[in-house]
Amino acid sequence: MTFYTNLFSPDTYETFSRSDRTVSGFSKHQLAWARRLQKGDRFICYMTKLGRWVGVLEILRECYVDETPLFYPENDPYVVRFKVHPVVWLPKEQAIPIREKRIWDRLSFTKGAALQVHDVDWESSEQV
Repeated sequence: MTFYTNLFSPDTYETFSRSDRTVSGFSKHQLAWARRLQKGDRFICYMTKLGRWVGVLEILRECYVDETPLFYPENDPYVVRFKVHPVVWLPKEQAIPIREKRIWDRLSFTKGAALQVHDVDWESSEQV
C-alpha cells in the first residue's frame, strides 16, 4: 500500500462531502501519474487554504476516464477518476491542522519540517 496526497480546495471538499464519496477525480493532465496508482493504495486528503487533513480514501480500482459530469454540472475538469472507499472523512470543524504541534511532532514526514508523504506512519496518525 502506498499513500498519495489528494488536494481539495474548500469548494471541491464541499462537493465531495455532498456526494456519496465513492469517486475521487483528477484533471486529465494527471492521467499518466494516476495510472501508476493501484487498488489498495490510499489518498491522504488535504484541504488547501484551511491547511488541514480531512480524510483518507482507499482506492478500490485503477483509474478510468469518464467525461460524464460528476463534480460540476458542466465542463467537469475531474475526468480521471478512481472508485474509492472513505476510510475517514472529517467535517471541516474536526479536520486536523497540519501544523498543530502535537500532530506535527508525531508524524515522521513533518519532523524537521520536511513534508514527505511516503514516510508517514499513517496507522498512528489515523488514531490521532
